Amino acid sequence: MNPSDPDFTRQDEDIPPAIFEAEERADHRFGNWPEAAGLVFTVFVVWLMFAFTG
Repeated sequence: MNPSDPDFTRQDEDIPPAIFEAEERADHRFGNWPEAAGLVFTVFVVWLMFAFTG
């Protein structure tokens, strides 16, 4: 990604509604598993901290 690309630097308010909705739909193509995996990993790290630090 090029930071000087106007599509990269536009804010949500600057994007037409149709394009914004298309980007929002494209962002969810992975489903919810990344959030679930992140939550499991976070719980595991917290458990490690308490298990080994007393």
